[in-house]
Amino acid sequence: MIIVRDRKTYKKYIVLGTGLGAYKAVRPSFFGGNLFPHEEEGTVKTIAVCDSKGDIFWFESNYLQVIEVDGIKISEIDLGE
Repeated sequence: MIIVRDRKTYKKYIVLGTGLGAYKAVRPSFFGGNLFPHEEEGTVKTIAVCDSKGDIFWFESNYLQVIEVDGIKISEIDLGE
């Protein structure tokens, strides 16, 4: 089990899985209208987590910090650094 913490609120969650959200937005440009529309697209790395009540939430990965893996605190794991 992986435990993460919200970097802003410090609430703890259990990781359920990961995902990748993709988006694309197209809108008419000021000068070209629909002929030369303004396009924006990208991806968002997300993590599905749950709280102690079992409620599920999705977070962007950069908002969370891993603090524990299988009962071992991250600070106690030797990563060879």
